[in-house]
Amino acid sequence: MTGPMIFSGTALVIVFLASGLGKLRRPAEFAGSIRAMRLLPAAAAPAAAILIIAGELAAALALLAGLTVDATPLVYAFALSAALCVVFSLAIITVIRRGASVACACFGRRASAFSARHVVRNILLAALAIAGLLGADTGAASWTPETAITIAAGAALSLLVILMDDLADLFA
Repeated sequence: MTGPMIFSGTALVIVFLASGLGKLRRPAEFAGSIRAMRLLPAAAAPAAAILIIAGELAAALALLAGLTVDATPLVYAFALSAALCVVFSLAIITVIRRGASVACACFGRRASAFSARHVVRNILLAALAIAGLLGADTGAASWTPETAITIAAGAALSLLVILMDDLADLFA
């Protein structure tokens, strides 16, 4: 496996697991934030919440399986990851352009009002997914000693992404 694919996959697995599981702990709160975005009919918010949570967890599990067991699902997992991040970015841009102050507990913790940093975060995550996608068809190869460093770097990046709002508040 290529370094960028392992780095991207590791970061995305952790980000999507943290996000999906965080939302799964408080699905009603997440559905409420979807309702507040006013992108869908209010009655559709609970179903949309379930679909988003399922999509995030499916992406994480498919990436994890592709990185550890069989590389077959990697192309689909990276494509799903990129699609989720692009859709999230478009939703946030729409909410911001309306001038609405909507908060989303993206990782199941304290909600932060959407801002440009959330768009940048999701665009960078989409770019990570595309980088992984470009290397995903290379197939599995034996892991090298550098693989551990690549995994650690991906994990470190994912923690920065997950804690982005807390770090921004700390330094604001």
